[in-house]
Amino acid sequence: MIKRQRVLADFGEFALHSDDLDEVLCEACRLVGEALGTGRAKILEIQDNGQWLIVRAGVGWDPGIVGRLRLPMGEHSSETFAVRQGKPVITQDISKEERFELPAFMKQAGVVALVNVPIRVPGGRAYGLLQVDATEPRAFAEEDTEFLRTYATILGPVIDRLLRVSSQHLTEERFRLVVRERARLCDLHHRS
Repeated sequence: MIKRQRVLADFGEFALHSDDLDEVLCEACRLVGEALGTGRAKILEIQDNGQWLIVRAGVGWDPGIVGRLRLPMGEHSSETFAVRQGKPVITQDISKEERFELPAFMKQAGVVALVNVPIRVPGGRAYGLLQVDATEPRAFAEEDTEFLRTYATILGPVIDRLLRVSSQHLTEERFRLVVRERARLCDLHHRS
């Protein structure tokens, strides 16, 4: 319990000092993978109006997965179910799972058990999922899912803040480019 509280505090402190969303999400995955002893976790971000999930951040995955792999939000996936229901979904042993289909890349990576926890930003909009994966059958206990729910609840406002910071930086850069172009055009006009 103390280790998990330390993880939450460490993550909170890290998130306060960074404006880089990818850096914060990677650290979140690293810390949660360590806290649950799986060494493997990822954050899936909803894209294209709920059509796709992209593996936005992760630890314990082969190169080419994080930042690149996109999954359709299909009817029979635990990821889609967790997002739509707004609550954690646990699979203790995929060989016995009948509710959902597991993505091929996870089977190839040896994932045997997993837990999905939705991440919501302020206002209740779903951002995506925090997913912890294990390579052996695992009974994720209630304290595991409650820890992950707390973690996801902290992640939501952090993600929202960082998306706003990123948007603000883009707006400021666009403004600078417009001002620079107008100054260049004025200078050209005055020379002629």
